[in-house]
Amino acid sequence: MARTKLTTRQKESKKINRKRAVRKWWQTTSRRVLILSVGAGAILLASGSWWFWHSGRLEQTTAALSDRLWQQTAKLGFSVADVYLEGRHFTPLYDVTKAMGIKTGEPILAISLDDMRARLQSIPRVKYAEVARILPDQLHVHIVEREPVAVWQNEGKLKLIDGDGVVMEYVDPAQYKQLLLVVGEDAPGHAHELLSTLALEPDLYKNVVAAVHIGERRWNIRFKNGVELKLPEQKAADAWQNFARIDREQHLLERAIKSVDMRISDRVFIKVSPQDMKPQKSGGSET
Repeated sequence: MARTKLTTRQKESKKINRKRAVRKWWQTTSRRVLILSVGAGAILLASGSWWFWHSGRLEQTTAALSDRLWQQTAKLGFSVADVYLEGRHFTPLYDVTKAMGIKTGEPILAISLDDMRARLQSIPRVKYAEVARILPDQLHVHIVEREPVAVWQNEGKLKLIDGDGVVMEYVDPAQYKQLLLVVGEDAPGHAHELLSTLALEPDLYKNVVAAVHIGERRWNIRFKNGVELKLPEQKAADAWQNFARIDREQHLLERAIKSVDMRISDRVFIKVSPQDMKPQKSGGSET
């Protein structure tokens, strides 16, 4: 069978069609290969990631990279050069230094201020702490220490308490004999309110030596001369100020009395000391 001789144009057209067919085949094949490769890679990556995660290498690698990053920042000048501490009076310096946990020259950007603040506030004597980073190389630490406001007597033992009612086990009460003595199992939680009430009449407060919390509800105030004032459960501050006014006018604390009962808002009951009672002359008035 004789072959038909192709013209030059037909030859060029056939060549173009062949190139198109090859190009189409290559595109289809390469797409399939890519899909298979990605799928296989995903499987390998997943299995490798599982191993990487569960072997602990991921955490180690991340920590190493972070450390390198922080070291680079330190080389740029962002490293601890000075630490300024304010507010420390009674807290041992060793405890504060240990809680800060920093060294001169370490990367300042790598320090967690929140963690440092938490460590400082875990010190028993520290009530509150603030930490500030002053770039490029300074740390400012300010602490507020707990201050004893009263001596708490419970079950025969004396302990100091601060304004929040926190028991300060680590401080010797003997150093604070001038503080008010509060008595009662739940006295610490109510001491702040009591002290605020007593402070309303500072001249009268000077004569107070102790306060006893009664029935988890109210206070009995004891003065230096042994007189006891029974405050009400409600509106104790009003009763305290009322007693101060009466004392200024009638000098109650200078009289031979044992107690003053102000638990009823519109009544004042005064109990005279038996040993100091004197016979009244005819026509005399009774206190």
